[in-house]
Amino acid sequence: MLPDVFGPANRMRCVAQLERLPSYKRFKSSKIVSAVLIPLCLVQNIPSVLFVKRPMKMRRNPGEVGFPGGKCDPEDEGDVVRTALRETQEEIGLDPNSVDIWCVMPRVDARVTIYPVLGFCGRIDLPQLSQSSSSDSLNINTEEVSDVFVRSIDWLTHPDTLRYTQMRLDATYFLAPAREGRATEIPRAAHGSLAPAHQLRLSLPAFGAHPPAGFVEPRIWGATGFILYQMLRALVPLDSRLPAVVHSRLSNPANS
Repeated sequence: MLPDVFGPANRMRCVAQLERLPSYKRFKSSKIVSAVLIPLCLVQNIPSVLFVKRPMKMRRNPGEVGFPGGKCDPEDEGDVVRTALRETQEEIGLDPNSVDIWCVMPRVDARVTIYPVLGFCGRIDLPQLSQSSSSDSLNINTEEVSDVFVRSIDWLTHPDTLRYTQMRLDATYFLAPAREGRATEIPRAAHGSLAPAHQLRLSLPAFGAHPPAGFVEPRIWGATGFILYQMLRALVPLDSRLPAVVHSRLSNPANS
């Protein structure tokens, strides 16, 4: 296991790296702004990350795996940290005063705008490490969360755990890193919107649910997988096992 990964020296290095992440170009502003907490924690003294799974009965994103969090409310007064902590407390009962906020990562825009808030939550008592389970130590709101589980940093950064998911998204919503230089010129139709034939093809990281990883469910992918990948690349030392391969490009499906 990586030594002292949540210690002050590594925290300072991690935050400095996250602050150097590239800015993003937005193709279309989302009307919904949300914030999530990335809960770093110790479970059985093992550095881990906590995730939630949404109930299948939810109208939006049923069964989705992600971080605790939700939509920004007027009462938050534009403070995304406040949003992330409030929503996390509502969903899993985690006391905001127990969370040591490290930083706010760059926003991620898909169909909603997401502000990831990185924080250390200390020791959390879960029955089994790396197994889906409900927790007696957390007050789970079953209307919004069907399950709480953790994955160790060691497992998340193992090369057999990481794979990639090919996705095609309407480029009116998604952003690509500005430094890539691949998404600055977008063909547009005569009426000013994106031409229907042009989509953004993405290779996004996905964690677990692959044969070498033993089909560990649930799989962590999509926006959550992308945010997690960015965080892990900053958290673990430079000589860690996590590869540095995430890319995006514009493509015309007719030519693929």
